[in-house]
Amino acid sequence: MKSRTRVTVSNILIAGLIVIALIWVLFPFYWAFLNSIKKPSDTFTSTWIPFLQFQPTLEHWRAELDTPEIRRALRNSTLISVGAATLASFLGTLAAYALARFRFNRPANSTLTTWFLSQRVLPPVVVVIPFFLLMRQLRMLDSVFALVLLNATFLLPFPVIILSQMFRELPIELEEAALVDGASRFQAFA
Repeated sequence: MKSRTRVTVSNILIAGLIVIALIWVLFPFYWAFLNSIKKPSDTFTSTWIPFLQFQPTLEHWRAELDTPEIRRALRNSTLISVGAATLASFLGTLAAYALARFRFNRPANSTLTTWFLSQRVLPPVVVVIPFFLLMRQLRMLDSVFALVLLNATFLLPFPVIILSQMFRELPIELEEAALVDGASRFQAFA
């Protein structure tokens, strides 16, 4: 028997509110992109539909991306963001697994989880100043690796909190079966 979703006034209202919220959030991105493909003379006119109301051009994009400084900045931003996300995901996965599967007495698991959660409300300047002093001692100032470490520090609570809950919900029997079959603890984790 197929279940049918009843169309009610509340469902229509909720869908309408979602559409309004999406327009509210996405319109600035559309407007910025639209202005980036307009000629300077068309920027302050009320033309909203490309190819109908104005002729789009990629000349501004080409001029910016041909600049060596912009290309270097894009490369550095990509390296830092991908490196920080990868490092935070890797370390966060290991920490989340340990929090979910092992029991600690000092400090307790709940204390460690609370500590990771509290790192989200910590002002960044609390970490930045000691980090600066450490990087100066190690002579790593102005390096991509230092920025990757700093950004990974701020990203780390996300994977720890999210993945520890996921690992708690996975049945322990799956890992026990892998251990019985001769897998190591790391192979059971992987």
